[in-house]
Parts: sequence; C-alpha cells; structure tokens
Amino acid sequence: MAIVRSYVMTAKESEASALEQALRALAAAIAPQPGCAGVELYRDAARPERFTFLERWDSVDAQQAGGKAVGKEAFAPIMAALASPPESATMDRLL
Repeated sequence: MAIVRSYVMTAKESEASALEQALRALAAAIAPQPGCAGVELYRDAARPERFTFLERWDSVDAQQAGGKAVGKEAFAPIMAALASPPESATMDRLL
C-alpha cells in the first residue's frame, strides 16, 4: 500500500536557510531511491522557520530501505539546524 511520510520541522533561530539547504540535499538523495514516488518540501508562509517535508513511497518497506540506503550522515546537517525534534507521521494514501 502506498504511504506518505511527513515531517514537520522548526529551525533554530537564524538556521532556517541552513535547514532548507539540508532538506533540499536530503530530497535529492531520497528521490532516486527504489520505491520513492516523490518528495515535496514546503515552508510555512506565516512562520518561515517551519518546514514540512513529505516523502511518497510505494510501501513502508520501500521507505525503510530508502532511509537505510541514504544513511544517517545525510540527516546530520538537518538535526544540527533543528530547534526541536521533528514531528513525524506515516499515513496510508487513500486517493
């Protein structure tokens, strides 16, 4: 079953640009992974330090394999720019 993995993240003060760049790099690494159906990145219009990162996958297994293939080092710049841990969810795609 197709899924969407969402992450809502808030950058530390003065780190929004660094977080955006790190998320763009992560998107470039995730998009070509087998089973990835796309990646989207949004910035909150009212709170520019807040981002939503969406990953569309063919299955949970594909998402887990893709995360392992990308490796933890891809997430280090993101974690360094965050004000708090990301809020995440895995959602079944209905439409």
